This record gives sequence, structure tokens and C-alpha cells, in this order.
Amino acid sequence: MGSLDNTLPPFPDDVPTVLIARISKSKLKCSNENEMIKVLKASQSDGFFYLDLTYDSAGESLLNDTEDVLAISKRALNIPLDQRMECVAERDREMSGYKPAGAVKQTYKDARPDTTEFFNVSKDHLLGNSESRNYPAEINNHWTDLGKFAENCHSLGLKILCILAQQLDLPSDEFAKRNEISSISGDHIRMTKMLGCDPVGGNRIGLASHTDFGSITVLFNWVGGLQIQSHDPAKHGEWVFVKPLPGHAIINLGDAMVKFSNGRLKSGKHRVVPLAGAHGRLYLYSLVYFVRPADDVLMEPVEQYKDESAVAVGGKVGEGKVYTAEEWLAHRLEQMSK
Repeated sequence: MGSLDNTLPPFPDDVPTVLIARISKSKLKCSNENEMIKVLKASQSDGFFYLDLTYDSAGESLLNDTEDVLAISKRALNIPLDQRMECVAERDREMSGYKPAGAVKQTYKDARPDTTEFFNVSKDHLLGNSESRNYPAEINNHWTDLGKFAENCHSLGLKILCILAQQLDLPSDEFAKRNEISSISGDHIRMTKMLGCDPVGGNRIGLASHTDFGSITVLFNWVGGLQIQSHDPAKHGEWVFVKPLPGHAIINLGDAMVKFSNGRLKSGKHRVVPLAGAHGRLYLYSLVYFVRPADDVLMEPVEQYKDESAVAVGGKVGEGKVYTAEEWLAHRLEQMSK
């Protein structure tokens, strides 16, 4: 990952940024109590944290693989548009496949259509858990590498889920068992490409504000563009950038964790906005892996919290009714589409 970071312009110092928690994977591996407490605190405040993957053999291997997968995604996202559209995901119904720019519902009346396009590559397709769909050759030719990347990101997500369960005095597998890699689910790799800044307008949105649907999101973002809402009393609620850090993934929780923990954990609202200056002249590529509950998992608080009043969850899905994760995802997908 370091070789790519050295080719990018420095992150601008004149934009508002937020200091989210910075957590070491190597310390988590050693069961460092202070580091595990930091995971819980970050998951109850911003819902986001940096995960330092350096000084850890598995983490550094994932960083190296990430650069290879980024190269695959750049090739796939730069084939002719008609070839990309041959793999388009059916709107409101299908998660895997290609999404062209402008297909995500806007949450701001004055915003232009989103400028982000992406390929979603299903974990279950990659690992043979279910029948695959058509993908471009640029993806099919690297099936094994992508499957390995999915497995390693998923494993990383499960480790975080185990730590959160332990910190909440739950059985260590309480959350992880709802997200097993062998189960059919909405997990996927997302390869994204976003246009740079708009020299004329200024209200361009890469991806509108939202919370994620699932359990854990693992993001690799080199150029920047991710924004979350500030908790600083002086600028509470303002959108601020999360600066990418070399050697780090950005981790965030999704709505499923709010549901399972009955509000003890937070799914942070976020959006993607292109930066100005030198960064704005670049296409913004990123890689995301979504860890989501198995399709047959019930979207309700875990047994220890079932007797409490239910907490409302982002997307207003499932209030008064218990959905399966498959039904939950279908409703949220419909909400996010035009």
C-alpha cells in the first residue's frame, strides 16, 4: 500500500477533518485490553475508527493484496461503458453487478446525481456458496485473488465482532455467529470509481448520506472523500473529512449492529464528497468489503437484550416487525435506489 501512497498529492490541510480513534491490529491480536476498550468506545461514538494493519503479518499481507485488487478494479471500471452495462445490477432487486453513476437516491434536494460508479462482487459468488452472475473478464480472470481478499476482509470483520461482544459481556461469538462466511448473505467486495470535484458547481456528491445496512464495513481509501458528522460541540453535525492514513483500513459499523445490540452500538451516517485542489483532478478509487448477516438471521436484538424496548434503526426498516436479514437488505436496497 505504501508504494501507491507515495504517488498521490498530499491531503489538503485547509479542509475540516475529524480525528477518529486509531486502533492497532497487532495490539488487538495480543488481546491488549486498552485497545479493545477503544474499539467499543469508537463503536459507541463515531461508529468509525482507523485500524492500523502494520506490524502484523496478516494485516500487512492484506495491505499488499489490496493494491493488487485495486489494480483489478481500475481495469474493470475502465472498460467501455457498454461492456460495463452488460453486467448492470437490476435496480431495487439485485445487489451484485455494476451500478452506473446517478443510480443512488439523493438525500439533498439541491444535490446533483451521485457521481460514483461501482462493481459489487458477491462473496457467495467468489467462494462458490451460490451460483454466480456475469462479471467482466477483468474480474473473472482474478477470481481466486478476489476470493482471498473477501476471506481476509471477512475474517477481519469477525475479529472486530468478537471484540465488541466480549466488551459488552456477551459470548464472544454472539455477533460473529450471525455473520458466518459459509452462509448465504449480502456480503460483497465493492470496487468504486468517483469523479473528482466540480469546477463549476460545488455541490457534487459522490455518494449521498446514509448508514450502511450490515454489520461491519472495511474501507480502503487512498485519495479521500469520506465525510462523517462532527461531534465537536463547536461544529456539531457539520460534515468533516476522514483523512486516509497509509497502512490503515477505515472500519465502520452498520445498522445490523445497532439492531443486534439494541442501540448500544452506533452506525455512523456518512457520505462521499470529492476534494478540491490536486485531489479533485483525480478519479477517486476505493475498495470496500461489507460483512452482513446471513440471509436467514432474524434482525432483532440478541437474547440478552430482547426484553428491552426496541431502539429505532436507520432506514426505519423493521420497526414493529421482525425481518430476516434478506428481507431487511431488500427493503434497504429499495430505499437507496431511485
